[in-house]
Amino acid sequence: MCYSAEGSFALSAILAGAGATSGARSAPAARLFAVVPLLFAVQQAAEGIVWLTIDAPMHAALERVAVYTFLGIALVVWPTWAPFSLRSMEARPARRRALTVLASAGALVSLGAAFLLVRMQPVARITGHSITYEFGGGAGAPRQLLLLAVYATATVVPFFVSTARLAIVIGGALVVSIALAALIRHEALTSVWCFFAAILSVLVVFAVRSPGALFARE
Repeated sequence: MCYSAEGSFALSAILAGAGATSGARSAPAARLFAVVPLLFAVQQAAEGIVWLTIDAPMHAALERVAVYTFLGIALVVWPTWAPFSLRSMEARPARRRALTVLASAGALVSLGAAFLLVRMQPVARITGHSITYEFGGGAGAPRQLLLLAVYATATVVPFFVSTARLAIVIGGALVVSIALAALIRHEALTSVWCFFAAILSVLVVFAVRSPGALFARE
């Protein structure tokens, strides 16, 4: 889990299996959405490596790669992947157009996040039983809230626009998970939220298990 190397690797293995299964059984249009658990598997494995290397100066280079892999998927990949994967399997023209706009906005968020990652040089720290990713220069509360709102718009709102099966359930669960992560461990929001989101990604398996039921929402 996000709370230990062992937990992160165990969750990664479970998600990898779930993602491989859903990806193999999904319709072609749903393939990008179906492999979401695989991406979370890579992310959790990366954080497992961070846990193992964070207090080992001799493995500083490996730790840095793991940190950038974890944050790269969390902050750069998801804002574009979420709306684009939902758009790729959307059947209704109006919803598809809306998701196209959200995917474009997500791409801009991803570009901005990539720039900030390179510029701010994030460093991993252990905080209690979680990992905090600190960015150079820091950010005040208003700026943090603005960044969170922009990020959530790109990664969560598409689930409420899509007519895909269980999309709105996954979106609601993501909103709740962000709130819980902020309450439980505000200083380690990225790490804790990704743990919750990784668990919730198993809903994707149920959403794509039957191609004929992909668009159960009216």
